[in-house]
Amino acid sequence: MIDYKRQSWQWQRHEVKYLITEKQAAEIRRYCVTYLSPDPHALGWPRNEYPISSVYLDSPVRTLLRNTLDKKTDRFKLRIRSYRWMGSPLDDSAMFSEIKYKQHGIVTKTRAQLTPELSQGLLDSDFTIFHDQGLGGQEVKGANEFLALRHELRATPAVSIFYTREAYESSSAQRVRITLDRNLHFGTVPGQPGFAGERWWPASLEGVILEVKFTNTYPFWVADMLRRVEISRRGVCKYVICCRAADNMGLGVAG
Repeated sequence: MIDYKRQSWQWQRHEVKYLITEKQAAEIRRYCVTYLSPDPHALGWPRNEYPISSVYLDSPVRTLLRNTLDKKTDRFKLRIRSYRWMGSPLDDSAMFSEIKYKQHGIVTKTRAQLTPELSQGLLDSDFTIFHDQGLGGQEVKGANEFLALRHELRATPAVSIFYTREAYESSSAQRVRITLDRNLHFGTVPGQPGFAGERWWPASLEGVILEVKFTNTYPFWVADMLRRVEISRRGVCKYVICCRAADNMGLGVAG
């Protein structure tokens, strides 16, 4: 079990995504071990990959999905994130409410750690506001910001998403983080009719999702890495892929 300390924070950065092959991922890894350090949360896991499991929320007409498909310059996603394997219990899992904004290419994330019980409150349509409930002030603020957006959209759980992440990052002032995401799955959401518990299916994504995240200027060695490995930018969104896959199965989450 990954031990995440209680935290609530907001950060801002650039984020660029690519869909690459496993051969290209191996080349990327060679660069990463030279310039960056492995994410400490992944140490000890097979291939230094840790699990990410999230429930994404959206409006009844899938406003957030459509904003992504339409490439709106100002858009956001609502999700509840945990770091657990598919089918593992929630009891001991750290869970986080997250609002991921994207405005003119700049990504800002607001995140607050919650207990599984409080996280369920963010998914329940009759839950209105967080007070103290043992949380810090910033966590209460982040959770209520999440609730406000959820109520504004009348958002409910749309799809569950799971994948494994191999990650590398710098500790210098020029923050760089490179991640390789694999094993993308989509699943049922809490309380979905016809399913007693969670179920997962592979999203049939051919390749590895590479994400390059940086705070200031694009590092020269990253540009050189992408050129040498012959990687071209290609937009790829896990939420869109999983919504479409679930809709193709008749789960009705894609609106």
